[in-house]
Amino acid sequence: MRRPHVLSLIPLAALTVVLGVLAAAVLTNPPLDFPFSEPPPGAPMPPVDLSLGDHTLAGQVVGPDGAPVDGAGVSLREGARPAWTWTSSDGSFSLPELDAGPKRVLVTALGLQATAFDVELDPAATAPIILKLERRIVAPDVPEELALQDLRGEVDLGPQADPDAHYELLLLPVLLPSDLAGGFPRRVAVDRAGRFEAPLLQEGDYRVILLAPHDRGGNGPDLLSSGEDDVITLRHGADGATGEVRLVSLAGSIQGTVTAPAVGDDGVDRPVRGALIRAEPLTELEAAAGDSSVVLGADDFRATRTDPEGRFVLVDLRPGRYRVTVVAGRARRQSDIVIRAGGTTDVHFETTR
Repeated sequence: MRRPHVLSLIPLAALTVVLGVLAAAVLTNPPLDFPFSEPPPGAPMPPVDLSLGDHTLAGQVVGPDGAPVDGAGVSLREGARPAWTWTSSDGSFSLPELDAGPKRVLVTALGLQATAFDVELDPAATAPIILKLERRIVAPDVPEELALQDLRGEVDLGPQADPDAHYELLLLPVLLPSDLAGGFPRRVAVDRAGRFEAPLLQEGDYRVILLAPHDRGGNGPDLLSSGEDDVITLRHGADGATGEVRLVSLAGSIQGTVTAPAVGDDGVDRPVRGALIRAEPLTELEAAAGDSSVVLGADDFRATRTDPEGRFVLVDLRPGRYRVTVVAGRARRQSDIVIRAGGTTDVHFETTR
C-alpha cells in the first residue's frame, strides 16, 4: 500500500489551523478594553405634556346675520395638544378635556372669513360662548364679456418717409390700466404703404401715437402731433362703428449742405464730407432764452453725417423748434430753426479755413 507524501499533507493542515482561528474569534467574547466607536449621547428630549383637563368649552358659531353656521371648524391648542371639532346644524360645538383659563379659538367656515377669538374658559359660567363671524367672502364680480373688434386704417407718412423703413402705431387706452374697461396698450406695425391692422382690439377710447422706425418700442416722439394740445384720440366701437381710420403724419425734415471756403481762384466752395449734423428739440422756454449753453436731453436728438457732396438730410422730425449743430474737424456751427408740419427746412453751413 502506498502512503501519502508528506508535502501533500501541508495544505490540509494549514486549512485546519485557519478554520480553528476563525471559530475561536467568533465564539470568544472580545476583551473588555476593545476600542468600540459609539455615537455621542444626544440631548434628552423634553417630556411632552399630554395631560387632559376636566373642563369643556361649549358654544355656538353664528354668521353676520346671527344665523347658526353648520359645519364650521373650531380648533385650539391646549399646550402641545391640538383640539378640534365641527359645529352641528344649530351651530353648537363642544371641546372637552380642557383646563380652565384663556383660550385662542380659531373658527373657519365656508363662505365666511376665518377668525380668531380670545375667550375665557370659566368653569363657573353657564351660558354658552357665542362666536360670530362678521364678514362673508363673496366671489369677485365677473367682468362682462370683452367686446372685441378689428381696427384697420392707413397712415399718410408723407413724401419724406423712407419706403424701406418700418413705422409703428401705439394705441394707448385713455382710462387707467387698472380699469379693465379701458383695454390694454397695443402696438401694431405700419407697412410700407401706410396700412395697419389691430385685430380684436377691445372697445374704448385710445390715444394714437405714430413712432418713427428708430423710436419703435418707445412712447414718443409722436409724429401725429406737435404737442399735447393736438394729440389724436379715437373711440373704437366693438360694433364696427369705428370703420377705417385715416391718419396723417406731421413729421418734417431738415436738409442742407456743409461747405468749406474756396481755396483757389475759382471761388467755388468745397463740399465737406463726413461732417456731423445733430438736431435737438428745444422747449419754448429754452428757445425764448436764446442761451447757447442750454443742456438738452442726451437721448432726444437725431444725428447724421454729410455725404461726399457735403449734403445731409434728417427725416421723421416732430414739428417744432430745433437747435442744429454742425461739427467738421475743429469747426463748429450752430443754428436754431423751425420745422413745420410736413415741411422741409433747407439750411447751409460754411466752415472757416
